[in-house]
Amino acid sequence: MDLTLQLRQKQVLSQRMQQSAEILQMNTLALSEYIHTLSEENPLLEWTDPQDNIPKDNRLLDQMQWLHEADEQNRHLYQMDQDSDTEQENACFGQNPTASLRDYLHFQISILSITKQQQLLLDFLADNIQDCGYLDEEALHELQKRYHLSDTQKQALLTQLQALDPPGVGARNLQECLLLQLRMKGASKIAFLLVETALPDVAKNRISYLAKKLRCSIAEIKDALAEIKTCVPKPGSGFDVSSPTEYIVPDVFAFRCGTELEISLNTTHTPHIFVSPSYQSILRTDHSEQTREYIAKKLRQAQWAVECIHKRADTLLTTTKQIAAYQQDFFNSPTGVLKPLRMADIAEKMQVHESTISRAVKDKYLQCERGIFPLAFFFSKGIAVGAESVSVGSIQEKITALIANEDKHAPLSDRELTEKLIADGVKISRRTVAKYRENMGISGAAGRKQYD
Repeated sequence: MDLTLQLRQKQVLSQRMQQSAEILQMNTLALSEYIHTLSEENPLLEWTDPQDNIPKDNRLLDQMQWLHEADEQNRHLYQMDQDSDTEQENACFGQNPTASLRDYLHFQISILSITKQQQLLLDFLADNIQDCGYLDEEALHELQKRYHLSDTQKQALLTQLQALDPPGVGARNLQECLLLQLRMKGASKIAFLLVETALPDVAKNRISYLAKKLRCSIAEIKDALAEIKTCVPKPGSGFDVSSPTEYIVPDVFAFRCGTELEISLNTTHTPHIFVSPSYQSILRTDHSEQTREYIAKKLRQAQWAVECIHKRADTLLTTTKQIAAYQQDFFNSPTGVLKPLRMADIAEKMQVHESTISRAVKDKYLQCERGIFPLAFFFSKGIAVGAESVSVGSIQEKITALIANEDKHAPLSDRELTEKLIADGVKISRRTVAKYRENMGISGAAGRKQYD
């Protein structure tokens, strides 16, 4: 047996430090829920509603506003009741905009003049339609295998499904979806050829190349492309997919007070938590050792939780103030741009670790005159411009401006964009320009070219 002695350093976070880190990265809503849960688990913790701290004058104004909003809501509900009959009639004919695509397909299948067996098979396919409107290829194979269908029977069912509304539903890929819609529109032969043989070139707007390939004029290609553009690539996009609406609650406010920018935390959704003094009366009446140990344990947990929540507020407020001080140009002007800023820079000023700043801004939002922004938005890498550096957002704005002012019949290539930026003092490579352009969803020069 070989015994060796090794000396190693290992960092281990205690349970209390883990709790502190978790609280720091909670946003306002998560912290509110955490406080309620914590108070249920620890009898020594109590909380008060944040509205209890609002002055009475403000409460009166809030009550008057609530009454006004309630009156408006009653009128709105009355109007909804009047429209309910019309909505129900529309739903019966599959015209309800909030109905799902599958429900709409099932309704159409139910009124077809087909056998019960065919209706069962079509309902199976409708249940396997994706939210975008495409049919899962595996579902078609499973249907054929389960019900022992021939290839002819399978194709007949697929044709029936693809004849339903909306046009293009039941397609198995983009090409088939476009062909189905072109067939229903009675499109030109050239439009069919473009989709069948040159769809990648169509996406790149290679009009001259397509005209030579199909031996037709540029005008004919343009007309065919106009027909293709009337098609919907995702036929199910207009239907409800039952995705809940997500609302953003800002964690920090930045508002102007004269010439100064004031930063404050959003405390309207966060309960005020404190250690209840009731444990002292319990200790006076109950002298058992078990009770004392239990209360001492819960007291330590409660005090640490309150300390962590207060520390979170201080760290978040200080971090935001440092960001606002550095990004003054962004807050002072509606067209102000961000300066390059790293989390390490803020961490150095606050004399904390960079991971602390990362947790402090995680999933948190700031509301100012220009809108609501994630706190992480204010951290941006820099690119050299002369003796200074500018943020990536500023470079993207420059690229957008150059493309907006270009000649649409001879758009700027990525190389030409790079040369113009370098002439403006921005040291950047063509590959970086192409990456920024693609991230902004802007097509290349060929895709932006106009032929009229």
